[in-house]
Amino acid sequence: MPDIKFGAVGLNNVVYTAQNTAISNVVQQNGGTILTVRIKHIILDENDPEFKNFGEWNGIGTIFWEPIDRPQKGYDPLLFAVPFFSNIKNYPLLNELVYLLQLPTSNISTNITDNNFYYLPPLNVWNSQHHNAIPNDSQSSNQSEDYDSAFQGEVRRPEDNSSNIDLGITFKEKLNIYPLLPYEGDIIYEGRWGNSIRFGSTVNNSYTENEWSKNSENGSPITIIRNGQTEYDADPWIPQLEDINRDMSDIWLTSTQKLPIVPASNLTDSYAKSKAPEDPREYSKNQIVLNSGRLTFNAKDDAIILGAKKTIHLTADESVNIDASKYIALTAPKVYLGSSQGIDGVDIQSVVLGEELNYLLGDIAAFLGTLNIAFSSATDSMGVPIASLTAIACDAQTLSQDILQQINSKSLLSKQVKTSK
Repeated sequence: MPDIKFGAVGLNNVVYTAQNTAISNVVQQNGGTILTVRIKHIILDENDPEFKNFGEWNGIGTIFWEPIDRPQKGYDPLLFAVPFFSNIKNYPLLNELVYLLQLPTSNISTNITDNNFYYLPPLNVWNSQHHNAIPNDSQSSNQSEDYDSAFQGEVRRPEDNSSNIDLGITFKEKLNIYPLLPYEGDIIYEGRWGNSIRFGSTVNNSYTENEWSKNSENGSPITIIRNGQTEYDADPWIPQLEDINRDMSDIWLTSTQKLPIVPASNLTDSYAKSKAPEDPREYSKNQIVLNSGRLTFNAKDDAIILGAKKTIHLTADESVNIDASKYIALTAPKVYLGSSQGIDGVDIQSVVLGEELNYLLGDIAAFLGTLNIAFSSATDSMGVPIASLTAIACDAQTLSQDILQQINSKSLLSKQVKTSK
């Protein structure tokens, strides 16, 4: 067989050689081609010392293992396996256990006996979504206080952060990562850090109640996507439920459920002239709820389109701000600025058409100028100027000039707010 070191062919060649030495010995001693082994090392990036030897980027996820009954120091580069799944990446941590399957390689068309070891996801030895590592004998002597006897076998019950199990370079065990409580029919995917997806339903009359099942029929679907759980006042091995108000970030997709969400703002004053949307805590039809410390919608190439059959409610305890580089258009039969509360024509008054008002004021200024000329030259039958009209003429001239100054400066016209007739 050619000495090819890289890519899938390179992996096959290494396996072929190893099967005649170390791996074949392990298989024979275990009496089959399905092995339970402990993880000693895993290739995750280009900085790994085995990166170039195992196909570079094609070798990502390759593990190096030891038989669970024969622990060793370090790892043997001949004892390795590749992921069984190509599109699901659930790589194990150090000291977790996996099953190995001996299956054909890509060389099967030319050599039907050519095979490789493929590994399945980590064994669920502790029923923990955080980690399922079990150290070898040399390590477990320091961990005896973390294990308790139970009717079905040993269970892991760490009580502090003193765990010495080697789980990897950056992975450090946390004791506040809680599993999710399942219900009948649930399909749940949990990450190692309190992130999860629940494909669930309404479950009334269950042994443990939940908030989303109240006033809803059993079997109504619900999907909950959560990233970052809240702190619970319970031991970390006791399953908990999602908390829409306390978890870090959530997306809830409902069908008939009411959600006990606490709105960030309860202001509804803008609906004085119309009906406000139903309270989010009382709405029991299909909806999507996003809840987090901050929401960012960013359309980097086109637009953000918000559409609603009834209303779009923007509410904030401080302010609602809108900025644009060109213009902001509001198109509606009625637009209320400031407040919609009160009586039309008294508490609420119409916006003036600025240009139309300027035209009218111009006519008034011209008329006042005419009055000034007429009154200032008015005399009685004796040809004596009429004092009262002379005084009015002076006032008319002053007012006319003031109005013309306002018109010419356009100071009465807003440069930002525009309206239509």
